[in-house]
Amino acid sequence: MSHPPTIVDDEVSALSREALEAEVRSLREQARLTNRKLRGIQEIGQLLASEQNHDRMLAEIIKRTTALMGADRATLFILSDDHKTMWSKSTHGGEIKTIELQVGQGIAGWVARYKRQVNVKDAYKDARFDAEVDRASGYRTKSILCQPLQDMQGNTIGVIQVLNKHEGYFTTADEQLLRAIGGQASVCILNSHLYIDVVTKNIDLLDTQLKLEERTDEVELLFRVERAAALAMSQEQALGGVLDATLAEYPSDGAVVLLHDARRQALVAEHAVGTAAEWLSGARIALEGTLAGEVFGARTARCLRQSDQQLLDGLDLPVPAGLQLRTAVCVPITHNEDTFGVLIVVNRRDDPRGFEDRDVRILGVIASRIALSLMLARAMDEERKAERLAAIGKTLSGVVHDLKTPLTIISGYARALAREDDADKRQEYRALIKGQIDSITAMIQELLRFSRGESQLLARKVWVKDFVAELAVALREEFGGSGVELVIETPYRGAVKMDAQKMRRAAFNLARNAKEAMSERGHGTFTVKVDKVDERVRFSFSDDGPGIPAEMEGRLFDSFATHGKKNGTGLGLAIVKRIVDEHEGTLDLTSIPGRGTTFTIGLAPA
Repeated sequence: MSHPPTIVDDEVSALSREALEAEVRSLREQARLTNRKLRGIQEIGQLLASEQNHDRMLAEIIKRTTALMGADRATLFILSDDHKTMWSKSTHGGEIKTIELQVGQGIAGWVARYKRQVNVKDAYKDARFDAEVDRASGYRTKSILCQPLQDMQGNTIGVIQVLNKHEGYFTTADEQLLRAIGGQASVCILNSHLYIDVVTKNIDLLDTQLKLEERTDEVELLFRVERAAALAMSQEQALGGVLDATLAEYPSDGAVVLLHDARRQALVAEHAVGTAAEWLSGARIALEGTLAGEVFGARTARCLRQSDQQLLDGLDLPVPAGLQLRTAVCVPITHNEDTFGVLIVVNRRDDPRGFEDRDVRILGVIASRIALSLMLARAMDEERKAERLAAIGKTLSGVVHDLKTPLTIISGYARALAREDDADKRQEYRALIKGQIDSITAMIQELLRFSRGESQLLARKVWVKDFVAELAVALREEFGGSGVELVIETPYRGAVKMDAQKMRRAAFNLARNAKEAMSERGHGTFTVKVDKVDERVRFSFSDDGPGIPAEMEGRLFDSFATHGKKNGTGLGLAIVKRIVDEHEGTLDLTSIPGRGTTFTIGLAPA
C-alpha cells in the first residue's frame, strides 16, 4: 500500500503566523480605542481645570461624555437644594435641552435615591423606567447606563446618564469609564458649588471679604490640583503633580501618599515629594497600633502639633536621626465607600501652628482627587489586562485550531503502524509521525517568534501541479473514513506566486468545513479545481453539502463565528480570509441551499 509523504516541518509555523498577526492588528485597534477613551477623560479633566462657567462646563461634560461612551445622548442631573427634584441638561444630535425630574421618578430618579449604578439593556422591560418622557418627546429609549454623583461624604449631588449605545449594549468597561467620568463631574459640581458659595457670601456680607479671598484661593488651588492630575499620563505623574501643588500651597518639608497593602497589612509609601521625600519614600506603617492606621480605618483626618509629641511619634514615620517632626496632618484618601490610603504632610514652614480645620477640609478635597486618579489608573490597568487576556485567548485558539491537521495525520500513521509487521515500514511510519511532531514543535516556536515580532509572508513561485499533488495526498488522509470523495481538476498547470504553506492551510480549513457540513448524511464530494480566468489563477473548493446557513450571512469570515458545530472554534474561514488578504487576492463565495458551497480564491500568476 502507498503512504502519503510528510508535510514540510515548517509548514505549520508559517501557517500560525497569520493568525497571530491578525490578533496583533486586533490588539492595536483595541489599544487605539482605549487611548481615545483616555484622551477623552483627560480632555474632560482639562476642561474642569480651565472652565469656570458652571453652565458651559456642564454642557461640555455631557457633550464629550456622549461621544466618549459611543451613545445617542447623555444627561447630567443636579439635585436641587431640597433634594426633591433634579434639573438637567441633556444632549442629542448637538442640541442641548433643559429638563426637570422628580427624585425617584424613572431610572435616573431611582439612582439618585438609592445611590447605585444601573445598567439596563432594554428600558421598556425595567419596571423603574418612566416611558412618559419618551411619549412626550417622541424619542425611543433602548439601553441605559446611569451613575450617581456623590460628594466626599457619600451624599448624592446628581446623576449622569447615557442612553442608547450605538453598538450593542453598555459593557462592564463602560460602567467603569462612566464611574471615572462621574467622579470628574462630581469634582466639577463640588468646585462650582464651593465657588458659588464664596461669591454669594461676598455679595451678602461685605465683612466676609477675608473669607471670600480664602475661599477663592481654595478654588484656585483645587483647579491647580485638577489641572496637574488631568494633564498627567500615568499614576506616578498624577500623584507627583498633585503633591507638588499641595506643597506650593502649604510650604512644608514633605508630603507622601501611602497606599494600603492588603498582603502586608500596612500602609506603604507610593510617592513622596519635598526635602523629606528621601526618608518619606521608605515609609511602611502598620495598620494596627499606629495613628496613620487609625486615620485609615476611621476615615477621619488628624492634625498634630509639637505639643502632641506622643501622637507625632504614633505616626510611626521613619524620621532620620537628628530630625524632628514638629507638625503633621494625616488625611484619609477615600472615594465613596473605598479607602485607598492616607495623605501625610509634615513640618509646615509658613505657619508654626501647623494645620487648621480649614486646611484639613481642603486637603480632604485634594485627597479625594488623588483617589479619583488611583481609581482611573486602576480601571485602565484592568482594561489593559482584560485586552491582553482576550488577545492571548484568541491566539491560543488559533494554535489549537491549527493542531488539528498534524494530529489527524499522526493518528492515521499511528493506526497504520499498529497494523504493520514489516520492520522497514514501521520505521518509515515512525519517521512520518516524528515529522508531524516536529511540525507541532515548529508551530510553538512560531508562536514564540511572533511574540518577538518575527513574522512575514514567504511568497515564491509555486507550480500548481506540484502544489495540488501534495495537497491531494494530505486531503485524502483528512477525508479517510468520512465517506467524502476527493475530485481534482487542474486545467491550469502553470505557476503562481504564493506562500505554499499558508495556502495549504487555507485549503485544509475549507476542506475540513466541507467534511463537517457533509458529515450528517455520511457521504459527499469535495472538488478542487484550478483554472485561469482574466489573468487570475482561480483555486475553487466545492462541496455538495447543505450550503451556508442564513444565520451566518454577513459574519461568515468573522473570528469565532460558528454555527451548528459541536466542537467548532469559528476560526477556519477567518483564517482563510486573512491568508487571502495577505496575498492581495480575492475570495468569492457561492452557496445554494441543499446543493452545496464553492469558495474561489483568485491569485496572480507567477
